[in-house]
Amino acid sequence: MDRHASRINHLALVLFGLLLLAAGGLALARGLGAFGAAARSDPLITEPVRRYAAAQGWFWPAVAAGAVVVALLGLAWLAAQLRSDRLPDLPVEPDERGGTTRVSAGAVTDALEDEIGEYPGVRGVHARLLGGPRSPRLRLKVSYERHADLADLRRRIGDQAVARLRTALERESLPAVVRLRVVSGGESRRRVV
Repeated sequence: MDRHASRINHLALVLFGLLLLAAGGLALARGLGAFGAAARSDPLITEPVRRYAAAQGWFWPAVAAGAVVVALLGLAWLAAQLRSDRLPDLPVEPDERGGTTRVSAGAVTDALEDEIGEYPGVRGVHARLLGGPRSPRLRLKVSYERHADLADLRRRIGDQAVARLRTALERESLPAVVRLRVVSGGESRRRVV
């Protein structure tokens, strides 16, 4: 899941949680008599509402249908949280007669992270392969120290590390997004290449 969708999910969950917390707090306060003894003993559904619901045959089925829709939306949201376009493995040397050799995407990205992590001034690397086996994409986040040579780092990542990965995976092209972040002390500044 991308960062924007993740932020929207976090915001929606926080707002929904605050709404439920407020409703629960009001119900608890009412039950404890914070709104007076009469409110404490009164039912939540008043008599006019009960009469209306009893007179309308569609009312309770509509409430049930609304609950089902909310439950299905919740399940769809949950399924979206679990879905990822992260690539589990890649075919290498496809051979129609003899089968296909597969390599773990995690092993590939670990090797790439190790290689880039050895470059001068690099403090951290995180790589992910996304997409499908026929059209993988690379997402790379590199944290580097302020004194590092940024031009050399960009050149080495593109011309050496990603080029070697493309060769190892036997791909003519491997689209890559590289996010570079300078880190020194408490400061950080982002650059997208």
